Amino acid sequence: MAFQYRAFILIAQDDPQARFTEYHRTHRRAAAAQADDAPPFDLPPVGAPYPASSLPALEAACWVRRHRPDRFPAFDLALYRAFFGATRDVGDAGVLAGIAAEILGGNTGELAAALRAGSMRAAVLAEHREAVERWGIRGVPAVIVGDAAPVVGAVPYAHYRAAVLAELGEPLTDASEPPAGRILQTGTAYFP
Repeated sequence: MAFQYRAFILIAQDDPQARFTEYHRTHRRAAAAQADDAPPFDLPPVGAPYPASSLPALEAACWVRRHRPDRFPAFDLALYRAFFGATRDVGDAGVLAGIAAEILGGNTGELAAALRAGSMRAAVLAEHREAVERWGIRGVPAVIVGDAAPVVGAVPYAHYRAAVLAELGEPLTDASEPPAGRILQTGTAYFP
């Protein structure tokens, strides 16, 4: 099995007045509570500034995935940590420049130029469209294993493990893992 990363526009609007709501906090609390090894999630107060759009971060990630694939996993993780762990505005060019300098090293001019030109935007939009139209994805994280329905949302690690085991034809060994076809959360099918 090989990983293929694809963009999904989490914050589609371009609203400089966007603010954190209790809805955002609820999702972060749920994600942080999944397991002992869950990554840290910052819980900003309701009304704190929220990124105007996730599109710039996705365009940067797409550029790194294509032009510096060896650095993509670290860049992708740094974006997640910046937004979810530190509540930084990953739609801000300055924040993206800082992450790029840290992960890619000193020369980030090509990435900055690509962001200014919007050269990755069409690719990001195409990947988002495919996620929605082909797989019915409406949120993140979303993981597709083989031809099964996507595992979507902040679900326990056991659900991802079960999906991989099912794809490999391996039996579930832990009774706490969901059986095939079980609904994990409203609107999210596990796998057929």
